[in-house]
Amino acid sequence: MRKPYNYDTRRSIWTDWWTRFQLEAHVEDKRTEWGRACWKSLDRSSTDLQTIPSVCFGSKVWTGHEEQLLPSCKRKCLTDWSNRALQHDGLKAYVSPTWVSRGTKYLTDTKGLFGQILFWSNTQNSAKKVLEHLRSKAAIVDTLLSDSVSRKFSTFHRDMTEECGAEAKQHSWAVLEKPEEIIMYGPYYPNYNNGEHSEDIIIKQTQELLCSRDVPEDWKVYVFTMNSPCLVRNTDPCINTDPCMLSLIHKAWEWWRVHGVKTHIGYVRCWGFKGNKENLFKEINFRQVECITQGVDYESYSKLADKITDLNPLCETVFSIAKDVLRSDKKHFPMMSSDQKQDRRSYFKSMSCSFEGKQGDEKKHLTTELNTMIEAAEALLSEKPESIEEHLEKGEAFSMAHTFSSQVCEALRDEMRVRFQQCWREMVQDRYAEFVRDELTEKFNRSTVQLFLQDVQTFTRQYLQIGKLQL
Repeated sequence: MRKPYNYDTRRSIWTDWWTRFQLEAHVEDKRTEWGRACWKSLDRSSTDLQTIPSVCFGSKVWTGHEEQLLPSCKRKCLTDWSNRALQHDGLKAYVSPTWVSRGTKYLTDTKGLFGQILFWSNTQNSAKKVLEHLRSKAAIVDTLLSDSVSRKFSTFHRDMTEECGAEAKQHSWAVLEKPEEIIMYGPYYPNYNNGEHSEDIIIKQTQELLCSRDVPEDWKVYVFTMNSPCLVRNTDPCINTDPCMLSLIHKAWEWWRVHGVKTHIGYVRCWGFKGNKENLFKEINFRQVECITQGVDYESYSKLADKITDLNPLCETVFSIAKDVLRSDKKHFPMMSSDQKQDRRSYFKSMSCSFEGKQGDEKKHLTTELNTMIEAAEALLSEKPESIEEHLEKGEAFSMAHTFSSQVCEALRDEMRVRFQQCWREMVQDRYAEFVRDELTEKFNRSTVQLFLQDVQTFTRQYLQIGKLQL
């Protein structure tokens, strides 16, 4: 039996981010008196990821499994530094219970956030969680932004559309909101040739804006992206590039910690791990659909699938999810989707076999006749959703009603009609299987984003909101 998941379990550079969390999370943010005192004691301009010291509310810095994250020499250095830092610049002064409480919550949320980030960075485990959620038939509920934030996005979106025009493909723009002015920048588009996503440009531009001026505490960042930021990034493994969703969360945490800026991220479509490039359901072809439909349960489905040559049985979880989709109301689907105008001519290549052996002008004339028939059949490839039976009937009716020229003999006409119906049937069946895969992928992507945001936003409510926009 085949494996249910086919994800790369390679960890990203988020382990380095965890190191930074551990090193910095003990330093309370600079909006409190304690945090300002601690912050003042650090020479931020001379530190980097490897040398940032750690301060906590007490002398003990590392406990439990956390000690395994850093080499022993670095742990000793950090512990020694924290003991010295508490003696520095009057930091040995009394710390109020309120400051201790804030620092404890900050550290707890930070550790909790990174625990979720580590889990979702392992796509083997996180994809399994999403599939089990779908198998349980639990409701898929989109995470929405608050009404006030949604109204802000609607206003910004209207202004951006009036300025740059409407756009359905992936793009991103952002707004830096200050009490006295609003800075809008974008839209930016991905450049997949060099591996750059639109969110990469947003992060870079926002970072430059925040670092180029003295930022008061009441600034806000609004990031719009047509698709929800990716959770898996297909790049060269030698390039240190994180998925956009994780990068944005990291930056939102950093902008809050350094500048006191709150971040809001709004999206229109759920992209999940890798959007329409998702391959979990790639083996569901029409023969699989027939077996799933005929199988009463997984055991009977497996017996049917084993009898078909070159058909790999699905895992039980994917079977259950697909069975649930196919068990719902009768499926109506379009032969041509609005966002994917595919050329279906390749399905009719075998029709040319009808006049093999023909020579010269006769073959040229029959080729022209075939092209005319195929071009006329393109009118059947509409975006109107219909059942598979209705699509097949339309193809049969077209072939019988099509008028051939007088130079095509009756026998050849009949053969071309039969071959057309065979090609049309194959195309309809493939389109139906594609429709089922698209529906499964859409449910999977929505569920992925829903579960991810549920896990993460428990720890980021103070400085970050992420949600779907209803524009």
